[in-house]
Amino acid sequence: MNIAVIDVGTSSIRGILYNNSGKILHMHQIRYQVQYINETFAEKDPEEWKCDLYAIGKNLSEWTNEHHIHIDGLSLTSQRSTVIPVDKNAVPLSQAIMWMDKRNTSIGNELKHAEKLISEKTGARINDVFSGSKMTWIKRNQPEIYASAYKILTVADYFALLMTGEFKTDHTYGSRSSLMNIRTRQWDDELLKLFEIEKGKLCDLISPGEVLGTTTEDFFHATGIMQGTPLISAGGDQQCAALGLGIIKTGDMELTTGTGAFLLAYSDKVPDNLEDNVICGAHAEKGKYVLESSILSCCSLYDWFKNQFYVDTADYDLINQDILQSVPGSNGCTVLPYFQGRGTPDWNADASGCFLNLTLRTTRQDMARSILESIAMETANNIDVLENYVGYTNKIHISGGLTNFSAFNQIQADVYQKELIKSKNPEQTSLGGLINALVGLGYYTDYQSALNAVKKEEKSVLYVPDKMNASLYKEKRLYMNKMYKKLYS
Repeated sequence: MNIAVIDVGTSSIRGILYNNSGKILHMHQIRYQVQYINETFAEKDPEEWKCDLYAIGKNLSEWTNEHHIHIDGLSLTSQRSTVIPVDKNAVPLSQAIMWMDKRNTSIGNELKHAEKLISEKTGARINDVFSGSKMTWIKRNQPEIYASAYKILTVADYFALLMTGEFKTDHTYGSRSSLMNIRTRQWDDELLKLFEIEKGKLCDLISPGEVLGTTTEDFFHATGIMQGTPLISAGGDQQCAALGLGIIKTGDMELTTGTGAFLLAYSDKVPDNLEDNVICGAHAEKGKYVLESSILSCCSLYDWFKNQFYVDTADYDLINQDILQSVPGSNGCTVLPYFQGRGTPDWNADASGCFLNLTLRTTRQDMARSILESIAMETANNIDVLENYVGYTNKIHISGGLTNFSAFNQIQADVYQKELIKSKNPEQTSLGGLINALVGLGYYTDYQSALNAVKKEEKSVLYVPDKMNASLYKEKRLYMNKMYKKLYS
């Protein structure tokens, strides 16, 4: 069985063709950019996504025809909270409002009076990232677009619509909307009323790992992929990464460091002691849950520093070398890494980034290293929160772009004082999409069997914490948290 996984990220879309043993047969990637209109607005043209999807599909189809093999199924995973209003003919009515867009901040502030109710029903506090308040913003500020919209879609919904003609979404995207009851896994009437959204504007909910539909004649003409090919809705990208890394039992935890950083832990159910300092969402594994923490600035913060202070280089070699010239603790230099606000545990959109404890002896190298240390320390804050629900863990699986820098992985291990496991296979998100498709289409009977098969030959690197740095980073994290409370208490 050969599965083509479509993986739609913030900066690129990829098509990865796998066989049922997890071997990559072919891959095609198209990069793009988010349009940052100002400090608040972040948008993307959905028509460009449509062209990219068709180009990916055509490339996969041509390759399989040339090599005389067949695409038996498609699997879709995507970024989760971007919204796109469309008419009945799947025509976008505006630019996509990206997940990091903050134009909806005032709506979240307005609904603070109902935050306890929202948190109890959805498993998460109000925040700018989730899609529900973005829909509310459209209704209030672009009423003609809202009125004309047949549905308001996520990116995954839009791609699925282009491929199958179906208006469906899965629970992983619903759990990032503030509109779905996390226990019933249905759109909640009380939440819809609070956010002023009609249920008819939303897609029908299905479980991740289910066949969402089959490809249409139009998609065949656009790509060459055979009409009637089943499409599995594999779940949101972070949930798929967790599945690909094998986070399927109690005590399992993983961290993906991309544009933002996302820390996920497995849970069989919604915890009885759930508070509003974590996000409880649907797992890519049908019927299960993930507890998630979000750090909003990760690679984006590292990119910003490189672009501002390393304008003489086009790659990351110089900044990476500089970080190695500094020492653990960055000679006291500390960063509050909230350059796009703070995510969990308190979702503070008003927080901003700053460098602290600078002296005339502080170097560019110290500042660069302190950024990585601050990202790790903020992640450690969230590890503490997750362990209150799932218990202590002594190891964490890591993935994402920033883990390509081994020095950062050692910084993380030293800050967390845990063993970190990094797979040498960078394709954990698409691998999760493959696993869900293989189980959903009946090739394997359960997730563990599929994991065993596709990860049989996978190799990994282990990072062991240096206990000599434990107290140093503990003190530095206490200082960082103290300064945050002084500024934002």
